[in-house]
Amino acid sequence: MKKISFIIPLYNCEQYIQKCIESILSLPIPNSEKEILVVDDGSVDRGAEITQLFSQNHPEVRLIQQTNKGASTARNRGLEEAQGKWVWFVDADDQVIWDTTNSFPLESLLELEDTELICFNYKKEYSQALIEHTDYHSQENIDGVSYLYRHQSLYLWNKIFRRSSIINYRFVDGTKNIEDMYFDMKAIIDMKHVLCVPIYGYVYNQLNFNSTSRSRSLSNLRKLSDDTQTIHSLIKKDISVMTGEKKDVFQFLLNLSSVGYIYSLVTLYPIREIRKSLKEYRERGLYPIKKTGIKKYDLFLLFTNCSVGVVLCRILFLLRRL
Repeated sequence: MKKISFIIPLYNCEQYIQKCIESILSLPIPNSEKEILVVDDGSVDRGAEITQLFSQNHPEVRLIQQTNKGASTARNRGLEEAQGKWVWFVDADDQVIWDTTNSFPLESLLELEDTELICFNYKKEYSQALIEHTDYHSQENIDGVSYLYRHQSLYLWNKIFRRSSIINYRFVDGTKNIEDMYFDMKAIIDMKHVLCVPIYGYVYNQLNFNSTSRSRSLSNLRKLSDDTQTIHSLIKKDISVMTGEKKDVFQFLLNLSSVGYIYSLVTLYPIREIRKSLKEYRERGLYPIKKTGIKKYDLFLLFTNCSVGVVLCRILFLLRRL
C-alpha cells in the first residue's frame, strides 16, 4: 500500500498542472510512497497531455479521464481508485508545501496510528505576495465535534484524511460549490482523533481568473445558488435524524453557511435573481434563517431575514459603489 494518495480534479488547467505535480513530487516523502491521481474532467486544453507526459517519467503519476461531470464526480472517481493509507485532495491550479525545518515532519505525521485527520494552515498566492492564513496557532488533538465547533473554515485542501475513515463518504455528484464543506462535515463529525498542526502546507492560487469558482457570470451565479441550496437541503435532512451535539453542530454550521449565502445574494446577484433564489430557499424550508449565536451575523439577519430586507440591502450595496 502506498503511504499517501493525492487526488487532483483537472479541468482546463494547462498553465498550472505542471507546477502542481512538481510540488507534490518535491514533498519530503519518497516518491515511491506517493500515488498522484489526476482525474481529467473532460478538459479541452493540454492539461491531460502534460499529465500524461509526466506519467512517462514518474510512475507514481496516473491520468484518469472522464467526460465532463464536475469536480465532485472527479474526486469521487479518485477516491474509488485511491490505494494510499492517506488521501490529500489538491486543486490543479494550487501547490502543496511542507517546511522540512518545522517540528512536524510530514512523514512522521503519516506514521501516526490513531490520527484520522491532519489539518494545517495555508497561504494565498496573489500577484505581489503570499499571504499567510493561520487557523491553527498551536498543536491540537481533538474529536470531530470539537473540531467542527472551533474551526468553521471547512476547506478540503488543507487536510490529509486517513482513507479508511472516509471510505464510505462521497461528494455530491454534479455540484462544484460548497461540496467540500459538506464532505468535511459528514466525514469529520464521527472522528475521534483530529490533529491540527501550526505549519503551512498549501498554497491557494488567487491568480487563476479562469477558475469557475471565481467566475461571476450569471450562469455561474445561478449554479452557485443551486448548489448551495442543494447542499443546505441535504444538511437539513441530516439534522432531522440527528440528536445531541452532532445535531447542534450541524445546525450551527448550516446557519453560518446560510448567512454566507444571503451575503452572496446581497453582494453579487441581480435583484430579479435574488427574489427567485429566496423564493426557492423558502420553499425548501431553509428561510428565514435561525440565529447563529454570533452577534455580527445575527445583526445581519435582523435586516435580511425577509426578502424585502435582502433587496434593500442589495440596493444600498449598489448605491455605495457609485
